[in-house]
Amino acid sequence: MTRRSTYRKCTVLGAAAVLLLTAGASAAQGRLLTSSYSDTAGTLSYEVYVPGAYVPGTPVPMVVAMHGCTENADEFRQLTRFDQLADARNMIAVFPEQNANANAGNCWNWFKGEHMQRGAGEPALIAGIAQRVRDQYSIDPHRIYVAGLSAGGAMASVMAATYPDVFAAAGVGSGCEYGATATCTGYRSIDPEAAGEQAYKAMGAQKRVVPVIVVHGDQDETVPLVNSEQVVAQWVVTDDWADDGARDGSVPVAPTGVTEGAVPNGRSYTIARYADGHGGELLEYWVVHGMAHAWSGGCSCQQYADPSGPDETTAMYDFFMSHPAA
Repeated sequence: MTRRSTYRKCTVLGAAAVLLLTAGASAAQGRLLTSSYSDTAGTLSYEVYVPGAYVPGTPVPMVVAMHGCTENADEFRQLTRFDQLADARNMIAVFPEQNANANAGNCWNWFKGEHMQRGAGEPALIAGIAQRVRDQYSIDPHRIYVAGLSAGGAMASVMAATYPDVFAAAGVGSGCEYGATATCTGYRSIDPEAAGEQAYKAMGAQKRVVPVIVVHGDQDETVPLVNSEQVVAQWVVTDDWADDGARDGSVPVAPTGVTEGAVPNGRSYTIARYADGHGGELLEYWVVHGMAHAWSGGCSCQQYADPSGPDETTAMYDFFMSHPAA
């Protein structure tokens, strides 16, 4: 989904090993660790950021954050500053990294059937990493979330559909709906009505209503804005199915409120909020005006950053904290 950049591999260690990276630790007061996870689907390396305030035995939230194409885990950590937010909010951030042998552009394979199902492919590896970190640290099981940019945003939708029992809510940044084909990078993908039902079926016995926040720039030419509209529509359909097992309009298709905002000396944005049919907020849809394919408010030290936009990292985290799993 994105242009090629310099690729810096993270250190890949044994499945049970973790390495303290003291250089990364000094910048944000916590500990940056790197490890790898393997199962029958393959191997993924990943980074874990443990905040300085973390105390074993005291449960904290966890966010699994996935990079876009041509990026790696460390670049995405720097772009989003989820590690800095982890120190500020006392949560653990996890950054899986695509295996370069699995995709030439270092993209997550969100568009391939073998990577869209529970217990197989990349979803199984990413969920396995989440479970590994949950076993190693004191994680609040009701506050585990998944987010991503571009290909990572599309994979966040896949993870929310295939592991709704693991992830309480999802954040999709400049990505595509569940079931999307690779053509979503050109214009649009499949009908959200069909995609929504597919996502519901992928939930299986773990089906539940999943809250989602979507952020997209209206000048994105890599993944056009229509794709985020389809992400919202798909999740309205999926959650409509999930709340009572029927597509009966129980989740309203229209937003219950729209607000406008602007960053001082920066970009303006629009937030549409969707309800769950019972008065509770279910979806948030942020459109950042004038932004291209980027992480809004991201660090200018990395590509795909738009520092003049609203802070996407904080917006997603605040939404997550308002939506713990039941």
